[in-house]
Amino acid sequence: MKECKISINQFANFSKSTKKGKKGIITRQLSPDLFRVPWYQLTKAKVKKSLEYKGDLQPIFDGINILKNRIPDTDRKKRDRQVSLEALERFVELQIPHYFKQLDFEVIKPKEKNLQFENVNFIISPDLVIKGNYKGKTIYGGVKIHISKSKPFDLQQSKLVSHLIYEYLKNEVAEHPSQVLPEFCLSIDVFGNRIVSADETDKTIEEEIKALCSEIKDLWEAA
Repeated sequence: MKECKISINQFANFSKSTKKGKKGIITRQLSPDLFRVPWYQLTKAKVKKSLEYKGDLQPIFDGINILKNRIPDTDRKKRDRQVSLEALERFVELQIPHYFKQLDFEVIKPKEKNLQFENVNFIISPDLVIKGNYKGKTIYGGVKIHISKSKPFDLQQSKLVSHLIYEYLKNEVAEHPSQVLPEFCLSIDVFGNRIVSADETDKTIEEEIKALCSEIKDLWEAA
């Protein structure tokens, strides 16, 4: 069987796509555009910095000022600036969990970015991985940020993302006897106006992921 590889955000999109849309996602995963310039780079960087500072909004306000002073010279840059400003303004209204703000943590950068699950290679590439001290124990957590005005994640998609972050940290990052706490595994969707943590007791999420993996493998083999 050919190796199936999919990014975590595309996996979330896959879960809600039509049959035609799913085939398109698999085609793009088979032949990714290596020269594609990511959207909203400054916005994501400022959100990450805010989270590193435990929800301090100064990086967000700095980003807003930078964007307001930019003079875009292409339609793409105009669109990026417009959506980026709206995203940062929306992030200000999101409520970062109080326990995240109160945690004593450091940001780490694991070498491994992927998770093998059900014979699918998930590209997790978390935006933030933290190692902290919680109630006297060493714990790990992670964050994935999603910024898409046209395709925000719904609650179920966000649950898929946070669960995969949890599995990734548990299997690829955490060292014994430290723990991965699901409440610190967060999917942040700026335009969906939600922050969703993992729930290790919700077995329906894992079953849904397994079913989607089976579907991905079938489409991958047929491509």
